[in-house]
Amino acid sequence: MAKKWDWGYPEGRPEQGRPTRFKQLLDDGYEIELSLQPNDDGVIVCSGISIQFLESKSKAPRVSINSRYFQLLGLGEALSTAREAYSEWAGIIEGIYNEMEIEASLKDWSLLGNQGFPDTKYAEVAYMYLKFVSQGLENPVSALADSFGGDKNTWSSRVLEARNRGLLTKPKSGNFGGKLTIKSEKLLPITLEKRVRK
Repeated sequence: MAKKWDWGYPEGRPEQGRPTRFKQLLDDGYEIELSLQPNDDGVIVCSGISIQFLESKSKAPRVSINSRYFQLLGLGEALSTAREAYSEWAGIIEGIYNEMEIEASLKDWSLLGNQGFPDTKYAEVAYMYLKFVSQGLENPVSALADSFGGDKNTWSSRVLEARNRGLLTKPKSGNFGGKLTIKSEKLLPITLEKRVRK
């Protein structure tokens, strides 16, 4: 039996609400697989369960599946932890895709006519700047220039513009840092806090 439920990487697309399989190899040689998906009300439900003996096809398992096996297995806890894993992975994968969109956007600085650049662009600058700050980099502005092209002075002015537009707070101490503002978070598909938490 499993001492702790650790479902690992899922098979499926939980961020799109699709059926997703979670597998775990148990200590007794069985593998349990749970299929989960949200129903019409958004509740994550189990739509399938499979328990297979994987150690050897030529010999019988030491422990046979019977009613006591299911009691000891703890299916309730298995389902509960798999539902949590579904939600967590949905957030992680969605966050990765959203961050990829932000990174792609920051590589394109084509002017949008007389209006210049929208606040969303500078909210994205603030997001990536704070991501580099959270990684402990001593010069997050240089990291922006290295990652997205251009020179350090240009990116420094973009960070300053993000602050001037009320999208990034000023650091309380030191020369860099700060936080995303509520205005900035409303413009972004994901916040730094959500990305780090997930």
